[in-house]
Amino acid sequence: MANVQPSSVSLKINKSSVMLYANRYVALPGGGSATAQTYLGSFPRTATEVPSTFEVLLRESTLGRPERYLSLMQRITLDVLIPARLKREQEECRQNRAAIGNALRWATQNLQAIPRMPAYPTHIGQPDQQAALKALLEASEDLAEDVEVSVETPLGAEPDTAILPPEERLMQLLKSIDAACIEIAALMPEQTKAFKRGYVFQPETVSGVQRLWFRSSDVIAALSARSQFRRARNWSGLRAKVLDMRHEAPAT
Repeated sequence: MANVQPSSVSLKINKSSVMLYANRYVALPGGGSATAQTYLGSFPRTATEVPSTFEVLLRESTLGRPERYLSLMQRITLDVLIPARLKREQEECRQNRAAIGNALRWATQNLQAIPRMPAYPTHIGQPDQQAALKALLEASEDLAEDVEVSVETPLGAEPDTAILPPEERLMQLLKSIDAACIEIAALMPEQTKAFKRGYVFQPETVSGVQRLWFRSSDVIAALSARSQFRRARNWSGLRAKVLDMRHEAPAT
């Protein structure tokens, strides 16, 4: 790839693409000047990561200006990558939920049809049929454990959280995260004896912490897109004011 070093570079983000342009000033015969733009490259807004070819192009285009590179990457992350990730995760969640619902309905319809099959009373007592019936009932025991008898939600209905106003749902999520952070922090010091020095954590726990690295960064970046949620320059000095230190374990 050619080493592109324009006088400046800029992004254009429309509904479908993220485009990178080189901007140059062109002297006009009358003594004035005009801006000329050259298209450098693009990638779709559905991308959840910056394509390597585009990243290399952006890095080369901002050679010697690391602050410009970081500024453009931050804009791409906030305006393109995070929304695309959230949209993809929401779509995957919708598809998974629909697949589970379809499978449950299919299984229910077939189970209801079995006793009405021709000659069912005659054959169900046979050893091979009894073995198949026993295997079916044993397999259903795992599903029976997931039945929440305290919550009466009609099949196919959305959970209550789906009808909450967006800000109320956001507050609910923030409270859950806050409580989880306090509890996790309280578990980790050795003096609590929850995890002794040298304790070997399960791979699932390690994976969960690794996911937290990226999830927390994505959340802070998404929230920072709103001016009210951006950290103040002296934000670390606001800890005692923002947090109710009386309800937190002291830092160790």
